[in-house]
Amino acid sequence: MLGWTNPLPFCLGGGPTDMEQTWRGLRAAEGGERGPGPEGGILDLPRQIAAEAIAGADRAIGRAFLQAFPGISTDALGLWQDALLSDGAASDVALRELLRLAWKARDGATTPHLAQALLDISPKLSIQIEDFEQTDTTVPGKYLAPVDNLPDYGTFTAARDPNYSSRDVLRVVYALDDDEVDIPEEVSRAVTKLLHARLPSTMTWTLGQVLDPDAPAFLLDGGDHGESLLDVTPMG
Repeated sequence: MLGWTNPLPFCLGGGPTDMEQTWRGLRAAEGGERGPGPEGGILDLPRQIAAEAIAGADRAIGRAFLQAFPGISTDALGLWQDALLSDGAASDVALRELLRLAWKARDGATTPHLAQALLDISPKLSIQIEDFEQTDTTVPGKYLAPVDNLPDYGTFTAARDPNYSSRDVLRVVYALDDDEVDIPEEVSRAVTKLLHARLPSTMTWTLGQVLDPDAPAFLLDGGDHGESLLDVTPMG
């Protein structure tokens, strides 16, 4: 339908526009299927104006959402240009492409790229990959475990741990030297900055420390022959 219900530029053909659907709904709410008064008459004009306003407000929600992505942004191009320190371009089309490339992480969040980025911070950093079969996760949309846990649902339920999944946790470890007792502060800051920039919002991360296997140490329990019992006996 052309006319006031389809202000160009919009696609032509197909079903009724959102503006027409809203207008029809307003007419039906006041007078049944056909509405009061002739279509396009004096009594119908306020409903047409209201339909335009309602449809425009509804479109504004989607339009506002699109501003979150510089590659398809329109109203927020200036904000993205300032945020990404871009010098601009000859047209909005070229600017969107420039901003999209500036916004996109050059290496992304895949394990090989992150592992290399962590090594660039410190050669003692590495990613600890969890065995897939040992991960804990919930089943989306399933809140309670089945009766008697058959079939096996695991140890986590969405009611107690909503949307929890250990697969969404990136585990980074720092190997301590024999003269270190903690992770250097500058390393922690650099790792925090890197992972906040690279990881998607659905993931989180941890930074832990392990003792370098070549560093001298003693065990509280066990040992090569099970002779160490310092965890249960006095020392000295």
